[in-house]
Amino acid sequence: MRLAGALARPEKALADARDVLEGIAEIAVQGVAQPAPDTPLNIEIGPHRSVMFESASLAELKEIKDALGGTVNDVVLAVVAGALGRFFHSRGLRTEGLELRACVPISIRGREDTGTLGNRLTQVTTPLPIYVADPVQRLRRVRRSMGDVKESKQALGARTISELQDFAPPTILAQASRLNFSSRFYNVLVTNVPGPQMPLYVLGRELRAIYPVAFLAGDRALAIAAMSYNGRVDFGLIADLDAVPDLDVLARAHRDSLAELVTAAREAATPTTKATGRSSAKRRAPAAGRNGRSATLESGRV
Repeated sequence: MRLAGALARPEKALADARDVLEGIAEIAVQGVAQPAPDTPLNIEIGPHRSVMFESASLAELKEIKDALGGTVNDVVLAVVAGALGRFFHSRGLRTEGLELRACVPISIRGREDTGTLGNRLTQVTTPLPIYVADPVQRLRRVRRSMGDVKESKQALGARTISELQDFAPPTILAQASRLNFSSRFYNVLVTNVPGPQMPLYVLGRELRAIYPVAFLAGDRALAIAAMSYNGRVDFGLIADLDAVPDLDVLARAHRDSLAELVTAAREAATPTTKATGRSSAKRRAPAAGRNGRSATLESGRV
């Protein structure tokens, strides 16, 4: 069917082939000519793991995107970037001008996949501006970067590489795999999966939360996964225990990063009082959680 379509519309087939080659070229440039920076998170990993979980309100993430712009996925990436910036500072590391590179899985389901089951995923890379201290500017930078990725042909190239098994010899597959898992390609995996926004039940018992756990591959000691379910977003942080014995520090930084974005969003949404030049009391108040803390997150560790 694809061959028949290509013969019927040769000009479109040629344009599509050109787009695929340009997309693959973009990935090659990023992986070789513009490699991800070297960081303490990108070392040879061992067999031991540390896992921590965080939970947030999906309404808060939507509140941030509505007030400051972007998507929920942009907000997740901005939270992660802010947390990693704090984490690096806790280790006494400088972050001026430092952009980590995140691998972000995205859906490539098209119109032709309507009504079919299963996921079709590929991965793209995007900068994490951990050097940007201001949360609003950080989110803006993430939005711009993700916008550039979506307008580029990177996703098309990544999809083509992922489908090479349909026709490529083993040597090409091996090279694509090395590029995918090379530490030069990206620093950290950040995946965000939208889940059902209704309660699920098993044997009459309500499922309270879904905590995602990603995987570590290559010379990468950290991965972060997020999944939304029934009005909340659960985060799973997994790290190599020897390389990141202080994962709890990153978890606290994650909570602080989200809290400052919530505060910034509420400040942006609350009009200032021009007569006094001051904001309302509501604008100055941080977001309060169930236990009175400034962020509505829960945490746990295994």
